[in-house]
Amino acid sequence: MTNFLNLLSNVFSTLGAPVFIPLILFIICKIAGVTTSKAFRSALLCAIGLEGFTLVINSYTAIVAPVVNDMVESSGVNLPCLDTGWQSVSVIAYSTKVGILFIGIALVLQLVLFLAKWTDVFMASDLWNNYSFMVWGSLIYAITNNMWLAMACMVVQLLYILLFSEIIAKRWSNYYQYPNCCMTAPHHMESVPFALGMNWVLNKIGLNKWKVDAASIQKKFGLFGEPMVIGLIIGLVIGIVGCLSKLGTLAAWGSISATAVSTAAIMVVFPKVGGVFASAFTALTDAFRAKAAKSGEGREWYLAINDAAGYGETNTLTTGVLLIPVILVISFFLPGNIILPMADLCALPYCVETYVCVSKGNVPKSMIMGAIWFALGMIIVSNLAPVFTQIAVEAGFALPQAGIYIMSFAIMCRPFMAGLFYAFLSKNPIIIAAVVILYFVCYFLFKKNRQRVYDWIEANGEKMPSVEATANA
Repeated sequence: MTNFLNLLSNVFSTLGAPVFIPLILFIICKIAGVTTSKAFRSALLCAIGLEGFTLVINSYTAIVAPVVNDMVESSGVNLPCLDTGWQSVSVIAYSTKVGILFIGIALVLQLVLFLAKWTDVFMASDLWNNYSFMVWGSLIYAITNNMWLAMACMVVQLLYILLFSEIIAKRWSNYYQYPNCCMTAPHHMESVPFALGMNWVLNKIGLNKWKVDAASIQKKFGLFGEPMVIGLIIGLVIGIVGCLSKLGTLAAWGSISATAVSTAAIMVVFPKVGGVFASAFTALTDAFRAKAAKSGEGREWYLAINDAAGYGETNTLTTGVLLIPVILVISFFLPGNIILPMADLCALPYCVETYVCVSKGNVPKSMIMGAIWFALGMIIVSNLAPVFTQIAVEAGFALPQAGIYIMSFAIMCRPFMAGLFYAFLSKNPIIIAAVVILYFVCYFLFKKNRQRVYDWIEANGEKMPSVEATANA
């Protein structure tokens, strides 16, 4: 059994989403009655889209990361926990004993819950992102040496994430225009309750009247409101701030111009790659609609797809890029924080998809929500840095230098996931029981009031008058 799980772990960590998700898509297409040629074409387009996402993001990261590093060095801030990125954390998670065991459990549980209609989200198609659970389970096991407690924590986290994913599946699918698809990445979905609540609060204080998204900006500012020009300006600002100490050198302006142009390019190129990825699901959507029309009814369910699918949407990308300097400044001055965000800063557009889709593309609201949630996450998770660093070293990760800690900003600075972790770490049966009972209460309330919840989410995310119209009023 252990050998099989090791093999399964190696397959996911080696092949990754660009191979596994298209394979699952092909199988589902065939089950839905799609012809083999169309199913193969869908799977290939899915693979091309996912690989395109990776190529574009990696190219952009290679250009922006050095500028961010210069920004940090020039500030003189000393934070001993380095953000080494989600990639390194995923490798570590798949290398632990807990991770190897949980991947098999997660696959079976996600399939059973979907087939039993406990959930309408087919999470197994994005099995790769289970490493986000495995990190927390590995931490519990490292501290307590209790495998059952670690497994219980990860299972409960999974149940909550499935529930949160289903709650905003329709909103995410409609906003990012991927029919019958949703995102289930645990490190993003854990913020759903906060995003929904905070969006309501921001509406109450009037921020919904301040309509700022890509469309309204372009309408008001013309050429300077176009996504590629916005990207150019944002990249220029980031580049200049990152090179403040050496603006008199030609190398600095070479770095600034490269950052500006690459940010403009990603604003244009990424949505086109997203279009290729979206076209992969056309055949499956048509098949579902045909079956529903024929039978007069049909189960509405959602296929989990990689979080890269939403990265390049204009408002998402704008929010994420604007948050890069904001998060850095917050980390410098946040009391109790020892984490220095670095490698994951370019992943911020992934991290804000929940806020953007809930607010229907409102950039200021999305930025506020992201800044607050990440700040809270950095405070809560800072004291876990030594334990995670120990796990990383035991898994074979080489520390950049002695006397520092490592962590992934995007994966681990997550207040809700950390809260569940601390509940199980307490070993207090009353606290653990309360967490489990809360899940079932939320689950049955949602199932009973599903349409009312969807209507409430739509009402609180309704697009308000544009900046121009509001000003005229």
